Amino acid sequence: MTKIAILLFLIILSCKENKTNLYYSTEKNKLKKIPIELPELNDWKELYSHKLVKRRFNENSNDGTTILGVYLTNEIAKQKESIDDIDFNNYLLFFIRNDEQKWKVQNTDLKRIFDIQVNQASVETINATEALNKAYSDTTFITTEKPYLLNNYSNHEKSYSAIKLIKPHPDDHDYIVVYVYNLINIKNHLVYGGYYLDFIGIESIEKAKENNDIIVSEFIKKNE
Repeated sequence: MTKIAILLFLIILSCKENKTNLYYSTEKNKLKKIPIELPELNDWKELYSHKLVKRRFNENSNDGTTILGVYLTNEIAKQKESIDDIDFNNYLLFFIRNDEQKWKVQNTDLKRIFDIQVNQASVETINATEALNKAYSDTTFITTEKPYLLNNYSNHEKSYSAIKLIKPHPDDHDYIVVYVYNLINIKNHLVYGGYYLDFIGIESIEKAKENNDIIVSEFIKKNE
């Protein structure tokens, strides 16, 4: 099984429409669908427009989800014609949940939405030191259904992010991924970003945050 199988594990915290509108405001957007611009980056290339990349990612997407863009490293971009045979990490994708686009969101809604999602998913919080001590010594630590939240933060007024450890494959105890989850306000529409990096210690946690924040900041800037 190739590592792309974790692709839309990012839905682990994505939202389900709440009929009481606790999730969103009571206002609706005038336009349900808006154009999204994808920035050019130095260390990653946006490749969702490539037919083989699109097919591979779509195979792992969820119903009701639309992928907007996929950023792969320059090294992987050179191998895009063989994308079906490549295991890779250090990538980020942006996506939307289609039925959420009618609801108008403000910057101040992002943390509230995140808190609701965390409560719905029963995500546990753990500090990085404890996570490092348990990651490979305790087989019950992290399961496919139970990620661990390391940190949540806002690096930009239009985004709210969280760093988690996830185990994509239930039969592979040694394969753990750092996943940075992003809620982003683009012109009052809720957009998600998910960044993935193989977990190999504290350095990978720090690197995941750094890389994620670079890409998300450029994405927001492009769509201002």
